[in-house]
Amino acid sequence: MNKTPFQITRRKLLSTTTAAMTTTLATPGILRAQTVNTLTMSVWVPLQGDVAQNLFYPWAEGIEEITDGRVKIDILPSPMGPPPAHLELLRSGQLDVGFSIHGYSQGEFARAKIGQFSFLGDAYGASQAFSKVYGQLLRGSEEHTGITLLGLFQHGPGMLMLRDKVVRTAEDFQGLRVRTSGGYISGLMSDLGATNVPMSPTDARQALIDGTIDGVCFPFEGAKAFNIVDQITYVSEIPSGYYNATWFQGMSNAAAARLPAEDLALIRSYSNEMIPVLAAKAFDYADYIGKEQLIAAGIEIETAPQSVINAVKGVAANYESAWSAEMAAAGFEGERALAFTRRLTSGG
Repeated sequence: MNKTPFQITRRKLLSTTTAAMTTTLATPGILRAQTVNTLTMSVWVPLQGDVAQNLFYPWAEGIEEITDGRVKIDILPSPMGPPPAHLELLRSGQLDVGFSIHGYSQGEFARAKIGQFSFLGDAYGASQAFSKVYGQLLRGSEEHTGITLLGLFQHGPGMLMLRDKVVRTAEDFQGLRVRTSGGYISGLMSDLGATNVPMSPTDARQALIDGTIDGVCFPFEGAKAFNIVDQITYVSEIPSGYYNATWFQGMSNAAAARLPAEDLALIRSYSNEMIPVLAAKAFDYADYIGKEQLIAAGIEIETAPQSVINAVKGVAANYESAWSAEMAAAGFEGERALAFTRRLTSGG
């Protein structure tokens, strides 16, 4: 396979993290610990997939590097539970390190919706913007109660992938049964006329086979990662995305308490800086590979016509206005934060 202009390798990513460590995170005077702290990490995306290989494994290697081997990350051979369970696994201390999607936890992450709206563009711009705007301006860490937040990121623009159905007019949404991840995209699909079916991405393939859903909302990366390429016949593409999904990576407070303060500070600083960068590159590359696989399988990928885009814009505008009002009531300038986000992203 020929490399794309943005294809990444483990060596390249690790050299990036090492450079960040030496230029921005070096903390003199830390004594070498007498023991090694090993933290377990549950990864629910495929371990051999592009995202795990280009995000979570390099991040884990970087942790060992910046702590001079005092902290190691043990990535489990299989996930500890389904994706939506990972937040509570962290809160309970059953899991040391994990990640999840904000949309899985209804009502807990109101501010995080800023990164879920339509037309935000590729993962690189979206992850960087989300980490800065939500993480800093909207004080996103305050919403992550019960865990130690390590980093924030987004996947690439979400598409609508269907089996034996097409969407070429706004009316075509009516009655579609669509798997969503919760949060903004669930409301969007429902308001467009589809029947929203929240479920874990790992259940999507079987649901398509059983005929309990007509399609899924996934970025291109998800088609390969969750093995649905052979179950899809049509993709409605909005290049800047029907939606996006916001993610967080965290550590249990119990695990954080076990670490020396100096090592915890290094890990938090390194992770906050590098997770959005690693994720952005990993998801952009994974989206490229996922789309190429769909094309190779002969699946029709059709850019949504203007009538469909207009329908999405109409619904999206209502959600953005409601969110901005909610943020204003909470003391934040939501409208300005969203405008700033759009200036930072490729969807603009």
